[in-house]
Amino acid sequence: MKLNRNEYAIEAAAGGGFYAYIVNNALCSAYGETPDEAYLNLEQTVDDFVSDMYMVEEFV
Repeated sequence: MKLNRNEYAIEAAAGGGFYAYIVNNALCSAYGETPDEAYLNLEQTVDDFVSDMYMVEEFV
């Protein structure tokens, strides 16, 4: 899932690397050695989060 730039933020982590997260959802966050890697990991996290939401919906 392609993210809009205003939906996420990337910050330098204290111990090195970068931390990316969705601005309005603290549950969706990811780490990477570079900003690009953090962004790609965040995209995967969001995809997994959305897939899990649909699975829950099917069982409710």
